[in-house]
Amino acid sequence: MNNIVFRVHPTVNFARFGTSEEYILSPETSAGLPQKESNVTGGLPIKEGTDNTPITSKDLRDEDGNLKKQAARFRIYAYEKQSEATYPDNNGLKDSKGADIEVTIGTKLPDGRTVTDLVWSSHLANKKAAVYNVVNNKGIKAYADGKVPQLRNPEVHGEIDDPSRLNVLMIDAGPRAIRASSNETASFSRCTKASCVKGCAQIEPLPNYPIRFPEDYNDELYEPNGPLNTLGEMLTDDQGRLLVLPSTGNAVGQYDEYGVPIQMTGDLNNVGWFDSAADGPVNVTLVFDDGSTEEAFGAWVVCGDPAYAPQIRNVVSVWDDVYDMFVRDLSLQDNLYCKKSGESEGSYKESYKPNFAEDIKPIFIACDLQRWTANLPPMALHAHSAVMNITEQNDPNETIMAALNFVRNPNKDETNIGAPLMPLSLGAAGTSFMTVTKTQYFMLEQWSKGQFTKGDESKLSAGERIDMASMANCLGGRYVPGIEVSYTIMDREIYIQDWKESGSGPFRIKHDAAVLGYNNLQKDIPYLTSGWIPLHDMRDGLQPGDISKFMATPWQTDYNSCSIHATAINTDGVNKSNGAESTLYWSWPAQRPDAVYVAEEVFNNVLPKQQWSIRGPGTYAINPAAAATFQDPLQSVNDWHKIGFIIQGSNVEIGTQKFSSELYLEVQSQLSRSGDATDPVPAWPFNANQPKAKRKCSHK
Repeated sequence: MNNIVFRVHPTVNFARFGTSEEYILSPETSAGLPQKESNVTGGLPIKEGTDNTPITSKDLRDEDGNLKKQAARFRIYAYEKQSEATYPDNNGLKDSKGADIEVTIGTKLPDGRTVTDLVWSSHLANKKAAVYNVVNNKGIKAYADGKVPQLRNPEVHGEIDDPSRLNVLMIDAGPRAIRASSNETASFSRCTKASCVKGCAQIEPLPNYPIRFPEDYNDELYEPNGPLNTLGEMLTDDQGRLLVLPSTGNAVGQYDEYGVPIQMTGDLNNVGWFDSAADGPVNVTLVFDDGSTEEAFGAWVVCGDPAYAPQIRNVVSVWDDVYDMFVRDLSLQDNLYCKKSGESEGSYKESYKPNFAEDIKPIFIACDLQRWTANLPPMALHAHSAVMNITEQNDPNETIMAALNFVRNPNKDETNIGAPLMPLSLGAAGTSFMTVTKTQYFMLEQWSKGQFTKGDESKLSAGERIDMASMANCLGGRYVPGIEVSYTIMDREIYIQDWKESGSGPFRIKHDAAVLGYNNLQKDIPYLTSGWIPLHDMRDGLQPGDISKFMATPWQTDYNSCSIHATAINTDGVNKSNGAESTLYWSWPAQRPDAVYVAEEVFNNVLPKQQWSIRGPGTYAINPAAAATFQDPLQSVNDWHKIGFIIQGSNVEIGTQKFSSELYLEVQSQLSRSGDATDPVPAWPFNANQPKAKRKCSHK
């Protein structure tokens, strides 16, 4: 009996939009963290055709100035099968130097078999227009007690899974399968054929698969950046690894009865609009020289927003949220947290000692890096520098973080208390301010008590490291609805819960096996349904499109709007914070930069005044609450790819000037030229215009 289990990593990976036919690779290092090989911090994308060479500013756009896509790369690792898996899993196959062996074409396993081919498959879909509205002040609670929000596009009649409704509103590219040995490419487009893997690694065409795109059921569409007729493509590299490329990120809209594009009336739920975000499963079948085949535990890919500040770490990332959920709900590490069978809550182990470099320092680094994407005041800059300079040698009680007096406690009702508590950014739906996760806070408490270890003690395998890095580079905490993913990423029901017994390992999304069997296909009837609904006891797994459907449509309007806000935006328009009602705070500064330093304006590493990241014609705002945005949402659909990127100075290439690696600067913006007049960036705190007082009637 074979004693090896194969797993695809990262378990969840992210491909990012670009308007160019060229691409770079999504990063496989964690944003902002120091790297052993160089002074370049983690999070930078990787040059095409290389294993781990980080890009420079010249790699972001092609020769014509078009934004390159970011491809999600998937690898395979092998582990010895155990009766019960652990995390971290130290049972991966090793080479003679003790390094983890990546399984590629030509890999010889300890049992004597050699890998001769890898047959990859994936399936991308977008269900946004066909499902439910985002309710920005409720988040996942909008689905509690058997309820669901209002349907998007309610003027399209029928229940949510009515075939006539799905035909009009769902985008389903269908599945595709390719052989790595044949160097094949498959497009998730309207005009290509669907296929899947069946039997002994055989690729089976699916001529009856009901592929659906907006132009199939709309006579005419407003297409400012071309037709929406593809969700991306898949190919393999020279080692047989899978690369999933996203679409160009374009959006299309219907016309109203007057023959003009339907007006976008909000940031989240725009009737009559479609975008090309997508998500779906990734699977692979390994073929061996003895004729045998074996399936690996699969992964999931999400195609969505660009990462405009890839090295700026979020204080709370998707990784922090998912890790916290697995610790507290799915028995990830019993030495850290223990919950007895049948109990809804457990407790952290006081004997657990976090590692400073792995568990504490990333929070401090994230705190300091916010300066490069937000208009922080001088006092905050000094405080954040003091946090960043804390080392494992410092006595916690002698640092600025002594007793955690400045950290908002997630175990207390502190989400409406602003300064001086951190993080000082907007919180989750229904709250004013963000908190770190409960697991992050416990780690900080242990450090504060001196209960931590020193040195680099990471025990993660190579596959587990890229699991962490992939999610650590994404926005967490503030899912309103989010950037890459929404609050559903923290729902335990979407994951393989018997990860210990099955051998899948943690953080792996459960695929709806019945749906992915591709049986009983009919061209005139949609194959996918509306799919999984949170808090509704649905445990069959996820269908393609079940991650991205909880995001805004089109994605550009949400990205555009979520710059700076008063806290009341999260709480039904009522100010519940202890601050002034009109004070503005940051929404997603590490993922959606607000105020930046333009590299072309830096001389001898002296920083200029900050600029808004979105600036130039069409962005001038009378109300400071609307600064750093395109004032017409349609401009965000047209010009999102012109926004600049913030990367480390060591990787900025402009003429002969050398930039310090301590700086993170904006490059490659196409929104304005040096010297153009733009709205000034004030230091925080700054305020929205007060609403006009109602005029009192003077009649007696």
